Amino acid sequence: MSDEYIELTIDVFDSTGNLAKVRKTLTVRRLIDEILREFDDLDRSTPEAYAVYLKNQSKPLDRDSTLAQLDIQAHDELELRYSRRSVRERLSGGKRLFLRDESTGQAFAIDWQPALIGRPDVDPTHNELLAVNLEPFPNSLRVSRRHAQISEDRGVFYVESAAFNNPTFLNSETTPIAGKRRIQSGDRIRLGKSGIVLTVM
Repeated sequence: MSDEYIELTIDVFDSTGNLAKVRKTLTVRRLIDEILREFDDLDRSTPEAYAVYLKNQSKPLDRDSTLAQLDIQAHDELELRYSRRSVRERLSGGKRLFLRDESTGQAFAIDWQPALIGRPDVDPTHNELLAVNLEPFPNSLRVSRRHAQISEDRGVFYVESAAFNNPTFLNSETTPIAGKRRIQSGDRIRLGKSGIVLTVM
């Protein structure tokens, strides 16, 4: 029975020296899922943003291989870090979308998805997806770091709210969490009580 398991040390960013007893038949992909469940301050919505490495190695372990297949041995040291691969997805419909701030006239191009609307964060993956950075704007602190996001499917664009306690309004209606609403030219996206309104161009 004990031969089915392996004891490892796993560093998860600044949390180092975590001991874990895991099945040898566990894939790296499942190991990442388990770590994200254990560390609830990590973003579980984008597991592809993370990778597992042997300590001090630059090449990530293959996600679809098991620990046994990778010949991981007892007391090997692993690290969960951000994957170097971009988490941005290309737009599929061949179209671009622009959002214009109504007060300043500044335009923001939406060139990838998911395209976040909000403010920068310490998470580099978040910042890579941030397409509309509102930090320099007056009242920007009333905008959540991950306030809303734009996605696209076959040339059709959608907005959805990403902040539980800070609503996003499309025209005059509240946009639900994880509830995509289609957007088109002329629509107005209002971000909570910040007074910031973005018009779809």
